Amino acid sequence: MKKIFIKSIFFSLITLNIISQNTKITISAIGDIMMHYEQQVYALSTDKGYLSLFEPTNKIFLNDDLTIANLETPVNDNLDIKGYPQFNAKSSLLDAIKSSGIEILTFANNHTLDQGLEGIRSTVREIKKRELFFAGAGENPVEAVKPVIINKNGIIIAYLSATWTTNIPQKEKNINNPYVNIVSYFNSKNLEDYCNEIMMIKKNTDIVIVSYHAGNEYVSEPVIEKEKAIKLFAEAGADIILGHHPHVLQKIEYYKTKDNRRTLIAYSLGNFISAQSRYIPELNKTNAWLFDSLLSKTSESIILQFDIIKWNNKISINNLRIIPIFNTCFYEKINNKNIIGYKTFFIEDILSGNNFKNERMNINYESVKKIAKYRLNKIKELIDIPTMSIN
Repeated sequence: MKKIFIKSIFFSLITLNIISQNTKITISAIGDIMMHYEQQVYALSTDKGYLSLFEPTNKIFLNDDLTIANLETPVNDNLDIKGYPQFNAKSSLLDAIKSSGIEILTFANNHTLDQGLEGIRSTVREIKKRELFFAGAGENPVEAVKPVIINKNGIIIAYLSATWTTNIPQKEKNINNPYVNIVSYFNSKNLEDYCNEIMMIKKNTDIVIVSYHAGNEYVSEPVIEKEKAIKLFAEAGADIILGHHPHVLQKIEYYKTKDNRRTLIAYSLGNFISAQSRYIPELNKTNAWLFDSLLSKTSESIILQFDIIKWNNKISINNLRIIPIFNTCFYEKINNKNIIGYKTFFIEDILSGNNFKNERMNINYESVKKIAKYRLNKIKELIDIPTMSIN
C-alpha cells in the first residue's frame, strides 16, 4: 500500500508539471442575439421559453471553455417585450443564455440605450444576478469602460467592448448614471484614448479580446473607417477582435502587426438569432432572388471557434474553425394556433435532416435545404477557414 501511495504522489507531481507548462482553452464566439417582437412572442409561447431559441445549437457552448455573444437588447421585467426599433426582453432571456453555456456578453451596441438609463440599470442588475460576465456598458462610467478579467486554466484574458454609436444619443457623462462605452471611428481622440487603454491592459494579461460594434448594416465588406480602427486596436495590443452590427457575415483574417504579432479579426459575425429571416411566404415560389437576398444573408451565420494555448508562458491562437448555422422561420401549432417561430440550426443538420425534420415545425423542408446549401457555399467563399463537423 505504501509503494502505491508514493507512486501516486510521483504521478501527480509529473501531471502538475505538465499542466504548468501547457494549458489550452477553447473559445466560441457568436454574433447578435436579437429580440424582435414576433421572435419573443414565439419563444414565450413555448414550454421552454427563450431557451427554445438556443437548444438546437447549445451543445457547442456547453462543451467549450468560454462563449462570447452580443446581447442586442436591454432586459427589463417592468416593461412589455418590444422589438425593433427599441428592443426590450424579459430577464428569463438571461436564464436561457446562461443555461445554454454562454458566459460573456457584449453590452455595447446601438440598442443599449433603447430603454433609457433604467434599461441599462435593469440589464446590468439581472446579468450580475446570474453571474455572467459583461462589458461595454454599466451602472456608471467606470464600470462601463473597464475590462472583464478572466483567469481560465491559468490563462489571463481581458475582454473589452465598445460601440461606435447608440440609436438614442447618450447624454453627458455623469459619475452616478449608467453609461455606454462609445468609441467612434470618426473621432481620432476617442480612438487614441481607447488604444492607450488596450496597451495598458495588455501589459498585465495573456490575451486581449476586443468586441467592436460598428460599421454599415447589411454589407458584406467592412467599411474603410471600421477596418482602420480595428487595425489600430490590433497594433495597440488586441489579440482577438470580434465585430458586430452589420447583421451579415464579413471576412475573417489574421492581421500581422508591426511588432510581428498575429491578431485574429472577425469583422462581423452576423446574427446568431433574429427574426430577420422572414422568408416563409417566399418558400413556395421559384424566385431566384431569394437565395441572395437579405432574408437569406441575415439568416446565415457561424460559430467561430479557436484554441488559446499557453506553452512555457508563450501564448498562441490555434486551430481556427467555423461551424455554419442558419436561422429558420416556420409555423408551429401552439395552443391550437399557428405561430411563426424562429430558431437557429447547424447547417449540417439542415442538410442531413438530423435534429431538424423531427422538430414540430411546419416548413417547406426542401426549399430551406436548398437555400441553406447555397448560403453554405457563400460562407465558404467569404471565409476560408476549415468547417467543423458537429456530429
